[in-house]
Amino acid sequence: MRSMQIIEWGKPLQMRELPTPIPKGTELLVQVESCGVCHSDLHIWEGFFDLGNGQKFAISERGVHPPFTMGHEPVGKVIAQGPDAIGADIGKSYAVYPWIECGHCRPCTTGLPQICDAPKIIGTRVAGAYSDHVIVPNAKYLVDYSGINPDLAATLACSGLTTYSALNKLDLAKMTNQDTLLIIGAGGLGLSAICIARALCNARIVVVDIDSDKRAAARTIGADIVIDSAASDAGAQLSGFADAQDGRGIAASVDFVGLPQTMAFALAALRKGGQHVHVGLFGGAHPISLPPLAFRMLRVMGSYVGTLEEFRALVKLVQGGLALPIPISTRPLDQAAQALADLQSGKILGRVVLRP
Repeated sequence: MRSMQIIEWGKPLQMRELPTPIPKGTELLVQVESCGVCHSDLHIWEGFFDLGNGQKFAISERGVHPPFTMGHEPVGKVIAQGPDAIGADIGKSYAVYPWIECGHCRPCTTGLPQICDAPKIIGTRVAGAYSDHVIVPNAKYLVDYSGINPDLAATLACSGLTTYSALNKLDLAKMTNQDTLLIIGAGGLGLSAICIARALCNARIVVVDIDSDKRAAARTIGADIVIDSAASDAGAQLSGFADAQDGRGIAASVDFVGLPQTMAFALAALRKGGQHVHVGLFGGAHPISLPPLAFRMLRVMGSYVGTLEEFRALVKLVQGGLALPIPISTRPLDQAAQALADLQSGKILGRVVLRP
């Protein structure tokens, strides 16, 4: 099989010819048809996460070493299965839930398998789908996406799921059209968030981003107002809009960027009792003044992808008519390195998907 691999951290991926794996036990061999290029792939490719204050978390500390094949948003056709595999149809295409858990640790047994202590995540811990074939350990991780464009279906396993799970952590059902939801970042996740939030609540939606094209896309998809976060009066624009609705400020915010500046921006805008969900992995560290956290009764929480049940629920929503008109461009597998470079430099509007 052909795989685009990390040969050296931070260097361009290289195409390698590898033996096509033979599925064992409950495993299935999936012929990859589409695979999303995710922003978190940038951190894996670079070989570290920026923890702030000069600290880095090396990917090698997870036990991952080059050569390595990324790709955790695959859609593909089952073409072979191990002797103990049940529940999948040979020749049928499925979306793959890549967040493979051990099933035994405390997070797994308390409903948080996506933060498993010993995961085997496709494309981040084990060989992924920047390839023309990938192994899936069990048919339970395959989701029928009938009726959905396969390129869109590929993006649901991470960016769509991450957005859906993050929004589910907010009191969306209590929000009215007098409340304001702040979305930070109009990349693939932020654009998905606009659409999903529209389906789940009646709140007014404000999107902030430094890129004019992304702000335009956010407005086209359904944001009530977009703000240039680099503008000197960005905070004043946000406060003016929110105060015009209910006079109290932002009810909730979701940060899909994950910088100290974006977190500071969101926390400053929240009204008393407001909620903030941190998602983005850009990096850095942010100090929080503790008395105001208590005085204002703010809720600050992190969110990381989502559960298999949430993934199935999201797919059903899309099959049921939830529109996600996110710009998606496609590239051949051998352009994976350039796709990463373009994503890193901010040239990607929406999502890019690789097709082997």
